[in-house]
Amino acid sequence: MQHSTEHETIFLGNLWIDKKIPPLEYCSFERASRLLECEVDDLLHLYEIGVFNIAFKSDGLAVRFNVNFLNNNQLIETDLIHPVLTNQSLEMELSTIWYDLKNESFEHFENGFQIIGFACGIWYADDMISDIKNGLAIDPDYEFRLKPIKIRDNVLMATATYEGNKDIDIPFEDLLIMRRDLELIWKSVKTGIPMPNLLTKRISSEPKILKRVNNTAEHHAKNREGLLNAAIYILAKYPSECRGERKEISPEKWTNSIIKHLGELPPIFITNEQEILRKLRLAVNHAGFKKKG
Repeated sequence: MQHSTEHETIFLGNLWIDKKIPPLEYCSFERASRLLECEVDDLLHLYEIGVFNIAFKSDGLAVRFNVNFLNNNQLIETDLIHPVLTNQSLEMELSTIWYDLKNESFEHFENGFQIIGFACGIWYADDMISDIKNGLAIDPDYEFRLKPIKIRDNVLMATATYEGNKDIDIPFEDLLIMRRDLELIWKSVKTGIPMPNLLTKRISSEPKILKRVNNTAEHHAKNREGLLNAAIYILAKYPSECRGERKEISPEKWTNSIIKHLGELPPIFITNEQEILRKLRLAVNHAGFKKKG
């Protein structure tokens, strides 16, 4: 991990001195734009060229968390492994993993360990995401990785992979920019020196977003569209199965009918009953479906 020089640390602190507010650990894009005296689009541009990662609050995402140490012998250090074997959580400042050792959720190997558990607190999205202004879509059909905000100096890599079976939508308003990134952006504002890309360490003006991630939001939208088309077909063919006593559309009955007649439908990628119910409730409440027919 690269350490800041004393001069750089003092300089970075100028953001909070200049603004006369206590240091914030994170803030939204909107709050950051006011703090840094720029437009939200300016921050989006900086994100798209890869100079900082976005963060978000995780409320218990099911993950597989892998840690690799710099040296193989790190595994024998009791201060690293003993807490993992005796606690039910691994805390990394703002990022936390909760797990249950009774379920054999912990496994160690030559130079690290793996925990199957739930990510809570603040985490970075490990991949660059296109169309971020539309929010962050986490799709179980795609590998989505997140990483803790801070790791120990003797850790080479710490990455969590989402292993849940539900689509997760995080609105743009809930995406966060961390304190360190705010300070580096302010340094660039004050010096006029462009910020380098996190991966290449080079200064770039072109977006560096992976093609696989580019397609995630589109794929997510297609899955929802496929489910909605199937739901409309079922509603039209089996209206009595989808409505309540007063002829109103019942998301619960509608879901049951879809599950019952899955064999009549073209393949749909959202087949979890609770996830279908959640999306149909949203459709009934917000998409303008007539509740009576």
